[in-house]
Amino acid sequence: MEKLISTVDGGTIYYQIIGTGKPLFFIHGNSGSHRYFKKQVEFFKNKYQLILMDTRDHGRSINRSDQLTFGQIMTDILTILKHENIKKVSLIGFSDGANIALTFSSYYRKLVESVILVSPNITFKQLKPVQRFYSKLFFDITDKLLHWKKRARVAKLAITDLPIFKRQFKNWDVPTLIVVGEYDIMETQKIKEFAQKVPNAMFTIIKKCPHSIPVLKPKTFNRLASNFLNYNKIEH
Repeated sequence: MEKLISTVDGGTIYYQIIGTGKPLFFIHGNSGSHRYFKKQVEFFKNKYQLILMDTRDHGRSINRSDQLTFGQIMTDILTILKHENIKKVSLIGFSDGANIALTFSSYYRKLVESVILVSPNITFKQLKPVQRFYSKLFFDITDKLLHWKKRARVAKLAITDLPIFKRQFKNWDVPTLIVVGEYDIMETQKIKEFAQKVPNAMFTIIKKCPHSIPVLKPKTFNRLASNFLNYNKIEH
C-alpha cells in the first residue's frame, strides 16, 4: 500500500506498507529510494509488516526545507510510526540509512525492538580516504550550483558525522547487528572497534563483497538478517 504523509515543516514523505506481522522498517542509503530493498521485500513480506520510506529529498518524498538533517529524518520516521500506530519497530538501514537507523535508535531507544546496520559510518573520517575525497568533491561542486541545491543537501548529509554521543550507548539494550563488506567503503577495523564498545552488538563481515551487500549478496544478507531478527544470533 502506497502512502503519503505531511511533515511538520510542510514537506511530503512517501512510504509503502507491505505484508502483516511485526513491523520491520527499511531505510535506504544516500541518493537511493525504497526500491533499493526489492530483494528483501520478496523475502520478508510474508513474515513481517514492512515499512519502506523514501527519506526527504529522495525518491518520491519532497523536502520544503532548505536543509537536510538527521534530526528532520528522525522526526519523519516518528511521524510515520505515530500515523501507523506502531509502538515498537525493528530497523534495517543501509549506508546512510544505517546511520539514520543508528541515530534514531540512540534517541528513541524505547521504540526500537532491534536494529541491523549495513555499512554504517559514525564519523566522516571512518570512510576510506578515496571515498572521503570523492564525497567531499561532489558536495563542493553541487554546493556551488544554484540548480543543484537538492543534490547539495543530500551530498552534505553524506559527509556529516552522526549527532550521537558515547553516553547514549551506556547500558545499551537494543539488539544490534552491524554488517560490512570485505571491500566496503569504510575502514572496516574502525567500525569493528565501534561495535566492540556497544553492548548487545554483533559484528560480521561479508567476504568478497563491496558496499552494496543487500543487492549483491541478497541470499546471504536475508538469511543473516532473518536469523538475527528471530533469534538475536548470526549464522552465515
